[in-house]
Amino acid sequence: MTTAVIFDMDGVIADSEYFNVKAKHVILQKAGIEVDWHYHDKFLGTTHEYMWTEMKKEFSALTEEVSYYIKQWVETRKELIKEEGLKPMPGVTTLIKELKEKGFFLAVASSSLKEDIMDNMNTFGITECFDAFVSGSECKNGKPDPEIFLKAAEAIGKKPEECVVVEDSTAGVSAAKAARMRCIGYAPEDAIKQDLHLADVIIHEFSSDVINLL
Repeated sequence: MTTAVIFDMDGVIADSEYFNVKAKHVILQKAGIEVDWHYHDKFLGTTHEYMWTEMKKEFSALTEEVSYYIKQWVETRKELIKEEGLKPMPGVTTLIKELKEKGFFLAVASSSLKEDIMDNMNTFGITECFDAFVSGSECKNGKPDPEIFLKAAEAIGKKPEECVVVEDSTAGVSAAKAARMRCIGYAPEDAIKQDLHLADVIIHEFSSDVINLL
């Protein structure tokens, strides 16, 4: 029986993937590196450490430490959000509030920094709906490893079989299934295309109907 729902954040709760990618794009361009916008698709759902480590291997122009680029990325992303504004994905805050009212335990398990998770939840006015927040920075292994979802389940006192994960990335869905949890793949029509075939069900929008899938 499902008693808990674990949400990814970027691209699921927060419409933030655009800012994540644009911030990386800006930093790479400053280093004289030009890549296609979809170059970044392969990093969706992974940790910042993994992402910048891989890019440093690929581009010799990235001569600073990984920690430097993560800091630059965080600062650039904040400036972009300040300029353009961050919004929740359509329908998700209403769904989260409905789930809370129905007694489900809720958690956020995101590769993003804890500071970003809390800032976004506060901005959207849904912090109090959640029972736990787990950041990728608190885990040794990033998605597709199941560690982050297992930590989230432990934090809310639930067994994996009691949890359903909502994810939008290939790595995230794989992590959920590796954690032995059911998974709802979220694929809005205008999102970066990801392979979600391992998900138990795929939805294209958030509504009260999602509750019937739990």
